[in-house]
Amino acid sequence: MERRPASCSERNIKMRALQAIFVSLLLALVSFSATAQETLRIGYFDIPPHVTGVKDGRPRGAAISYFEEHIAPRLGLPFEWATEVTAPTRLMSQLKEGEIDAMIFLGKTDERTQIFHYPNPYLIIPEAIALKVENPLERISSIDELYGQRLGFLVGGRIPEPLQSDQITYDLIAGKRLMERNVEKLLMGRIDGIYAPLSTAVSNILEDTGAFDEVKLVPIEFLAPVEIYTVFSKQTVQLDTIDRYNTALAAASAEVEYKEYLKGYLSTAPD
Repeated sequence: MERRPASCSERNIKMRALQAIFVSLLLALVSFSATAQETLRIGYFDIPPHVTGVKDGRPRGAAISYFEEHIAPRLGLPFEWATEVTAPTRLMSQLKEGEIDAMIFLGKTDERTQIFHYPNPYLIIPEAIALKVENPLERISSIDELYGQRLGFLVGGRIPEPLQSDQITYDLIAGKRLMERNVEKLLMGRIDGIYAPLSTAVSNILEDTGAFDEVKLVPIEFLAPVEIYTVFSKQTVQLDTIDRYNTALAAASAEVEYKEYLKGYLSTAPD
């Protein structure tokens, strides 16, 4: 029997069917790529006791260990730490450009939320000012009590709007050993105080250096507590990873909250 040539209509139907199959395969491939997260590259800066530097090629500190022990196993994604401590401003630039996927420790600002994924915080802590013990301030209930003070802080750090004033001088430093260097400057009288949104970091340094007799932490009563996050790059990380992180963090916190876990690092650094 002579085979009848396919009509134009039949050819169009076959072509549309092949196109539909191709599109389905392409969508499946794209979906797989989006959900099959590559290894998370995580950066960090030196802020004891949360991050205490690198030993034998591995970062150390409470935030590092808490992520490894309690969050990562529940997150179920491969990850690798950066090989060295990096200044926070450089880390944020790397995160913005997608050179790294996450930053283990960072506060929140409106500007940062435009360029980073923010999951739920893992630490909420009161803000304070570190002062020499002879400073008469015992509580800070309004900004005018800080007028005329020279306060140490970090380049690229978040200074809340209620603390911004032309009558306060901020002495900003960059590089490594940021909090340690500020404590050293305070003890030498080169600054009047240290803005310490992370009072635990300053407490750890004071204990390590034996300077608790010389420095006190004064709470800033008119500021809300600071929230600390592991933040992710919007260039490389999908929103489903943020959801997975929040689920992992909730389960980890139900087992042991980071603030409680941190107590084991406040007096001594890990071996």
